[in-house]
Amino acid sequence: MKMTGIYLILACLTLGMIVTVDLLSGTSLAGSLQSLIVGFDTSTFFESCCMIVFAALPIIFTVADKFKQSKSPRK
Repeated sequence: MKMTGIYLILACLTLGMIVTVDLLSGTSLAGSLQSLIVGFDTSTFFESCCMIVFAALPIIFTVADKFKQSKSPRK
């Protein structure tokens, strides 16, 4: 779970930095948030799915690791 927490913190910091740079350049908050969505608007469905899967990989690995640990017999 530490890895998932670190991943989420870094993702939030990155998104915050993107929004902050847009705000400093004079873009409104709504325009800045809209620019985050534009990346998905210009992509095909398959490309959007790949971006979501790659963004979710750390969470998937953490859940799979926890599931594997709960299935393994303890001595």
